[in-house]
Amino acid sequence: MAAGLPLGEATMGGSVTTVDGVLPTGFRVIAAVSAGILGGFAWVVLARAGVVSARRLSDRSLAWLTWGLVGFLTLNTVGNLSAPHPVERYIMGSTTILLVLLCGFVALRAPRGENS
Repeated sequence: MAAGLPLGEATMGGSVTTVDGVLPTGFRVIAAVSAGILGGFAWVVLARAGVVSARRLSDRSLAWLTWGLVGFLTLNTVGNLSAPHPVERYIMGSTTILLVLLCGFVALRAPRGENS
């Protein structure tokens, strides 16, 4: 969305007026910031799973952050499933349900390190 893909109606609950499906500049900035936040979330899950290094964070901190992400994604799923646009409702709703389950699995089953 931030790059100008014509799928703007399928974001933000379908409430943003687009031009040929492209989000206005302000909402493209929001999409770029959201992408950065999602990248940070991905790093937290990968660190909790032991795939990437997180020397400055304890296993306990990573566990709390991962469970916080599970909660956030659960709320996001509710929003996606209630959205008016079918792409957001069915595709993104299904995707976030899967992400909730996978992040919950990582939160529960991540390897224990020396910082627990």
